[in-house]
Amino acid sequence: VKDIIDIQAKFGAALSKVSALGGEYKDNIVALGDAARELGPKFGLGVTESVGAIEALAKAGVSTADILGGGLEAALTLSTAGSIELGAAAETAASAMTQFGLSGAELNKVADALVNGANSAQGGVDQLRQALAQSGLVAAQFGLDLNDTVGALTTFASAGLLGSDAGTSFKAALIRLGNPTKEAKDQLNALGISAFDAQGKFVGIENLAGQLQERLKGLTEEQRASALATIFGTDAIRVGNILYEKGAKGIAE
Repeated sequence: VKDIIDIQAKFGAALSKVSALGGEYKDNIVALGDAARELGPKFGLGVTESVGAIEALAKAGVSTADILGGGLEAALTLSTAGSIELGAAAETAASAMTQFGLSGAELNKVADALVNGANSAQGGVDQLRQALAQSGLVAAQFGLDLNDTVGALTTFASAGLLGSDAGTSFKAALIRLGNPTKEAKDQLNALGISAFDAQGKFVGIENLAGQLQERLKGLTEEQRASALATIFGTDAIRVGNILYEKGAKGIAE
C-alpha cells in the first residue's frame, strides 16, 4: 500500500510541474495524465517517467494536441527502442518536429528513422540523434526531409563518421555548397558539378554523390584529394570523401 501511495504522490507531483507551465498544458492536465497512465506501462515505463517526457515535450514547445496526437508515444518509442534517456528522446522528437515541419501524428517517423538507421550502421541511436541535432536545421533549409537527412547521416556512420562530429561536418558541407568560395565555385564549374538546379533548388544528396563519383573517378588520388578539399574545405572534406566513395547507388541504399 505504501508503495502505491508513493507512486501516486510522485505522479501527482510530476503532473503539477506540467500544470505549472500554464496555458493549454494546465487546461488539459487531465488528458495528459491519462495519456501518461495509458502509454507508460505499454513501454515498460513508470507513469511518473511518462509524465517527465510530457514535461520535456511541453518545455520544447510541443502543443498539447501534438503531445496527445503522437508526440508522447514517439518520445517513449525512441527512448525505449534506442536505449536513450527520456528527456533526450523528447528533445529530439520536438526538434525534428520543428525542423522538418512534422505534426504530432508524424513524430513516429523520427523514432523509425533513427532506430532503423542505427540498425544498419556503426554507433547507436544516441549518436545518430546527436548528428541530427547538429545538422537537421540546415538540412531542412536545403529541402532535405527527415529520411533524406537521417539516410545521409547513416551513410556517414557506416563509414565511421559518427555523432555530433558527423552532424557538424554535414552542416559544414551543405553551407559550403550553398555559399562556395571563389576557388570552390571554379572547381565545381571545371568538373561540371552542379549542387543546385536551374530553379536554385538543391539537387539532393543522392544526385550530388553521383556527380562527385562520376566526375572525380578519372582523376589521380592527389587530384581528387585536392578537388574535394577545395570544394568542401577542411571541416567537411570527410563528408565529401564519403559521398564520392558511395556514389548515387550507395546513398540510395
